[in-house]
Amino acid sequence: MTLPTVSDLAEQVRQLFAGDPRALADPYPVWNRLRDEQPVTRIGDAVVLSRHSDVKALLGDNHHLYSRARTKHSARYEHAREAFSPAGRAAFDRVLDHEFHQLVRLDPPDHPRVRRVVTPPFSARALKSEMEARIRRRVGQAMDDIAGRPGAVDFKQVAYTLPLEVLGDLLGIPLDDLDRIHSWAFRIAENKLNADSEEKSLAADDAYRNLMAYIDELVERQAGTGSTTGLVASLLEAQSGGVVDGEEVRAMLALMIFAGHETTSNLLAIGMMSLLEHRDQWDLLVADPARAPAVVEELLRFVTPAHFLQYVAARRRALDGVVIEEGDTVIGVLAAANRDPEVFAEPDRLDVTRSDSRFHVSLGLGPHFCLGAGLARMEAVALFAAMAERFPGARLTDEEIIWGGRSLRTPIRLPILARP
Repeated sequence: MTLPTVSDLAEQVRQLFAGDPRALADPYPVWNRLRDEQPVTRIGDAVVLSRHSDVKALLGDNHHLYSRARTKHSARYEHAREAFSPAGRAAFDRVLDHEFHQLVRLDPPDHPRVRRVVTPPFSARALKSEMEARIRRRVGQAMDDIAGRPGAVDFKQVAYTLPLEVLGDLLGIPLDDLDRIHSWAFRIAENKLNADSEEKSLAADDAYRNLMAYIDELVERQAGTGSTTGLVASLLEAQSGGVVDGEEVRAMLALMIFAGHETTSNLLAIGMMSLLEHRDQWDLLVADPARAPAVVEELLRFVTPAHFLQYVAARRRALDGVVIEEGDTVIGVLAAANRDPEVFAEPDRLDVTRSDSRFHVSLGLGPHFCLGAGLARMEAVALFAAMAERFPGARLTDEEIIWGGRSLRTPIRLPILARP
């Protein structure tokens, strides 16, 4: 068999960045080879980092070496715009305007200013008092629903419904609105970090238009009735005090609807698939559902709900002989870092008993550590423990899994046979 050449590797990485469904079916051999052979490399308009140490430094940086906000004007995005039609360029720009008001795309001093406003509702104490019982109730309802269905169950539906319902509880969104919100969030997820597809930019632009209109109605309704929830109340109070503006309020709610749903959904769906594919690991959870927190931590490492993130270099520097110019796009591949053998023993093996899972980078680091990490963990622990208790005989079907997304790699369907 002929081994792939370096150019073949670069093309395979480009296919993953572009969200090719065939490449997404098993991206880990490509990510592993990239990390092992070219851990710092230039591919197209971007410098790609894939070692754990480099990705960790990227995620933990607080605008010294890397910028999130300046990504909006990166060469990668500028070249993408040039290839689009006038309508496509306008849609592309509107999508970027929405996303670069969001917390995950802010640099200091804006980032700490906005983050201080939204942190209290996500503290461990607030989540335990406000959300833990609601999550358990939602999970119990999901288990009853699964038990009442004949034949195979599409677990992807379960994995997207639970986070949406929890977000509904958190933000005061009526259950009847959740399917619409999911359709918008899915089209936005399909477009994330897009520099290849005009069609996906147009779809995301339409989704954002609908989502922002919905958010305006949601805020107006809650403000008018005085029924604001913890997060919405914190944002509106900060806005009235001049700490944040109206666009930042809208952007924060859009981010919560998107990030609090799509990434958690990936963890739940692909995590369940991985456990059922590795029967010995599933059996460990079935034997002891209290093991669920450790299981979730290992799945965060093994699955990596968001495979890569994008930044811009804030200054010129050399790394491993590669010159990174100020303004260069820098992409960190979290999925490669999470399987770095320099950090994780037997990294390609799912092992829910391992002691090094906690060193994963799936939730970010430092000032950009995932705001909803506690909520996502709480949902995943509750769901996996309940599945192990209620359906220890669960099995995957023989149906081929079709993959979508790009950074947010996700199965379109995940049929399982839920058996006691």
